[in-house]
Amino acid sequence: MSGTDDLFPDAAQLPGAAVPPPAPVSRGTSDAQQTVAPRRRGIGTAAFVLGLLAVLGDLVGVTVALFTLLGAVTNLGQTLTNVDNSLGAFLGVIIVEFLVFFGGILFALLAVILGIVAAARNRGRVLGIFGVIFGLAVLAVHLVLGITVATSGNVPGVTS
Repeated sequence: MSGTDDLFPDAAQLPGAAVPPPAPVSRGTSDAQQTVAPRRRGIGTAAFVLGLLAVLGDLVGVTVALFTLLGAVTNLGQTLTNVDNSLGAFLGVIIVEFLVFFGGILFALLAVILGIVAAARNRGRVLGIFGVIFGLAVLAVHLVLGITVATSGNVPGVTS
């Protein structure tokens, strides 16, 4: 019943005390053959993967922006003479960066929420904690970037 039953075998049960159910009887298997199903770590794994995707997405976004800027600067003469193609390329980069920014926020929020749940329920605690760390790092970077862009005064439609 409990660990104290071995110490006090003649102790009587208290009235109204919860009595644990008897151990299930298995036919044809011994105790050595019975195995306990491992705890699932799906929530922690999901938090880790989402946090990692948010970080990798930011790295891809920075890389795309950097190469676009370097390409525009190195081919400045062609960029200025062929404005139509240049604006189309820049518009494509702006759309990609928009998706990376808000997709990163979404993935990071989900990583933080799932990581907290995983740590609280012990469903992949270590991976959940890493998911929370990655998610909070991405959220902090996006918050700083968003505040910087909003207060720069160079954004059309934003008045300071």
